[in-house]
Amino acid sequence: MADLGLTEKHQQDGVGRFTGLNKAGARAFRAAGLGWGLDGMDWMMYSFVTAAIMASLAMTTDQIANIASISLATSALGGILGGILADRYGRARVLIVIILAYALATALTATSQNFLQLAIWRGLAGIAFGAEWGVGAAMVAEFAHNAKRGRIMGLLQSCYAVGWAAAGLLYVITDALLPADAAWRALFLIGLLPALLALYVRIRVHDNVKLSHESRKLKLLFKPSQLTTTLRATFLAAACQSIYYSVFTFLPLFLTEERGITTTKISLYVWIAILGSFCGYVCAGFIHDRIGRRWTFSLYFVGSAVALLTFLIAPIGGVLGTIIAAFPLGFFAAGQTAGLGAFLAELHPTEVRATGQSFAYSMGRGISGVATSAVGGITVALGLGGAIATVGMAACALALIFLWTLPETNGRAIVEKEKEVTTS
Repeated sequence: MADLGLTEKHQQDGVGRFTGLNKAGARAFRAAGLGWGLDGMDWMMYSFVTAAIMASLAMTTDQIANIASISLATSALGGILGGILADRYGRARVLIVIILAYALATALTATSQNFLQLAIWRGLAGIAFGAEWGVGAAMVAEFAHNAKRGRIMGLLQSCYAVGWAAAGLLYVITDALLPADAAWRALFLIGLLPALLALYVRIRVHDNVKLSHESRKLKLLFKPSQLTTTLRATFLAAACQSIYYSVFTFLPLFLTEERGITTTKISLYVWIAILGSFCGYVCAGFIHDRIGRRWTFSLYFVGSAVALLTFLIAPIGGVLGTIIAAFPLGFFAAGQTAGLGAFLAELHPTEVRATGQSFAYSMGRGISGVATSAVGGITVALGLGGAIATVGMAACALALIFLWTLPETNGRAIVEKEKEVTTS
């Protein structure tokens, strides 16, 4: 392949100087980061308005949990399809379609009049946002320097916290300006805005690898030499996300129903958790590069268990009590997912990287729907707090077990120099 010159290969813009990526990599980072942040905004919108939806559509806590599980389950399908298409047609090209799809599905959620309609729109949204992470993460990982991949992917993951913050801010605004039934619908209508990102991706973002036109991507993923890695990575991703979704899907509802906290105080609690998650994501990336994947994940899984127990027993009153309960929960229980972008990319070869990364993450996301359903199912017996604790602690233990069945990959090269493509 022809040398494309030093300018594009080595030049950096503002984002590039911060992340260590060249210009093409920085553009890919911006696109994937915005996409992932908007994904976070979409998902956390649902968690903020569960109480309003229950009142508006006459739904139960169990039904709310089942809706979450449906969207997580369909995200597994989206991840598989997105990965296969990205390995065949290119990461950037497929990302455009994904962004348009979840923008539309999110907006259509606002039209729901009953459980079935809500399930359909959230299920379709699940397919779209299930595809987004694996495709965007594979694209960025292939630009990252081997020794800095952890921190770059941690920074990418931190965009989810930014999206979460955006959802929180929009929730406060719509809740203040509109009646409850109209506010949650207006919130989802705002989900059309991400469609503008697709235009940026179409014009500015390109891939960094040559693509194989082998059509049997999923078959390659399950060939004997790759099968055990695929399964173990999927179970790890499922456990990681079970920790996250079993806690944060029900956080506002728990604070409302079991602690009797007002909307204003819930916002303070959630904002502290968001700040903790952002710090947790960013710090995790640097720690991954410093001490490796296994030990960093282990630190975060144990920290998640401790933070979850603290969350359930710490008094929530005043700023100090809120910080003690919320910040560690965000830092560990959300931050533990930050290493998945680098780890999954390093576990799979280039020809099936997007497929493998998307399959593991999104199938894991789908499996984690069992965790959200379990919370809803055992709430009657244990209370919402007890259900969250039981499922969350079990997920932490399983995550540790699956983690140590996989190899240490810190610093592994994933893009062969002769296959590098760096376009302007």
